[in-house]
Amino acid sequence: METETLKGTKNYTPEEQILREKIIKIIKEVLERYGFNPIETPILQPYSLLSSKYGGGEEILKECYKLKDQGNRKLGLRYELTITLARYLNENPNIKLPFKRYEIGKIFRDGPVKKAREREFTQFDADIIGTNSKFADLEILSILEEVFKKLNIDVEIRLNDKKILFQILKYAGIEGDQNFQNSIILTIDKLEKIGRKGVEKELMQKGLDKNKISKIFKLIEISGKNEKILEELSKKINVDDIKEIVRLSKIQGLKKIKLSPSLARGLAYYTDLIFEVFSEKMSSSLAGGGRYNNLFKNLINKDLPSVGVSFGIDAIASILKPEKKSKVQSYLIPVGISAEKFLPIVKELRKNINTDFDLIGRGLSKNLEFADRNKIPYSIIVGEKELKEGKVKLKNMETGEEKVLSLEETVKIIKSI
Repeated sequence: METETLKGTKNYTPEEQILREKIIKIIKEVLERYGFNPIETPILQPYSLLSSKYGGGEEILKECYKLKDQGNRKLGLRYELTITLARYLNENPNIKLPFKRYEIGKIFRDGPVKKAREREFTQFDADIIGTNSKFADLEILSILEEVFKKLNIDVEIRLNDKKILFQILKYAGIEGDQNFQNSIILTIDKLEKIGRKGVEKELMQKGLDKNKISKIFKLIEISGKNEKILEELSKKINVDDIKEIVRLSKIQGLKKIKLSPSLARGLAYYTDLIFEVFSEKMSSSLAGGGRYNNLFKNLINKDLPSVGVSFGIDAIASILKPEKKSKVQSYLIPVGISAEKFLPIVKELRKNINTDFDLIGRGLSKNLEFADRNKIPYSIIVGEKELKEGKVKLKNMETGEEKVLSLEETVKIIKSI
C-alpha cells in the first residue's frame, strides 16, 4: 500500500492552513464589500461539458482528469470554476442580472508539477455575469489591487485584450480557422517562459515564415509606459477598448496596471480584456482572468457577457510566511483538581475564546512545553489555591510573565490580542 502523498498534491499543516484561511478571509471581505455573494458547484462534472470546444481549449484539456462511473458515463474533474458556473446558471434561470458571484473550490490539472503549480489546488473565483459594461471590468481590476494591497504583496497587474492579439495576427498576415489562430496566440503567451527564440521556433513549427514572425514581434515587444504602448499599437491596430480601461483605471486611482501586448492567458474562451497578476517573488501568476462574452451563449444558449478573476490561493500562500501555528488562544492546565472543578472553567472560557485543555493528565512542566511548542499564546493554570481565591494564573507563553487574575480579567486580556 502506498502511503506517500501523490506528487502534485499536498497536506497542509495547521500553520499553513491558518495562512490559507487568512488569505481567503481577506479576499472574501473585499468581494463582499463590492457586492458579491458565494455559491458552490460540484467537483465532478460531465466530460462533455469540460471537453466542449467552447471550454478551456486544447492545451488545458490535455490536463483534464478523465474517469468513468459504474454506469460507464464519461466524467471529469473540473480544471477551473468558470465552466462549472455555466451549469449553475442553466439550472438557476431566474437569477437577477448582473450577478456578482464568488466560489472557492478544489481544481485538478494533470500537468507539469512545479512551485505553485500542483495537480490539486484551491482556486477562488469571482465573476460579474450578465453585463458588457467596462465598469464591471474596472470592478474586477479594483478588487485585485485592493486584495493584494491588504495581503501586503507588491504586484503588477498585466493587461491585454484578446482582440488585440487577433488584430496582431491579421497585421502579420496570418490566416486560418479559430483553432489555428488560438494555437498561435498560446505560443505567443509563452514568451516569458521560453524566450523569443523558443517562441520563434514553435511558430515556425506551426508553419509561419520569418516575415510573419517578425511582424508579430514588432507589436508584442512594444514596451514602456501604458500611454506609449497604446500610441505605438494604435498606429497599426485598434486599441479603443483597452484604452478606455486604462483611462477608467486612472480615474479609479489604480497604480498597478501595466499593458502587456504578448499576454494571452491559457483559456480559449476569453474574448476581450485579459489580465494576470505577478509578483517578483514568483514566476507563476498569483491571479488572472478576463472577459468572456460568448461562453454561456455557446454552452447553454444564454447571452450572458461576463468578466471574472481567479485567485491562486496556494500560489499566494507560497510567497507569504505563516504567522500562527494554532488557532487556540488559551490552554488550561489543571493542577491536582478534579474534572468537576476544572471543566466548568473550560466551558466558561469557551464562551469567549478558543480554549484547549490537558486531556491526558501530564504534569505542569510538560503541559507548558506542549503549549509553547504549539504556539498557544496563553496558558491558564488552575489548582486548589487559585480555586479558593476565585482566580486563575495566566501565563504569557512568549514573555513568561504570570498574573493571578479573575476569569473575567483573563478573558479580557486574551481577547485583546
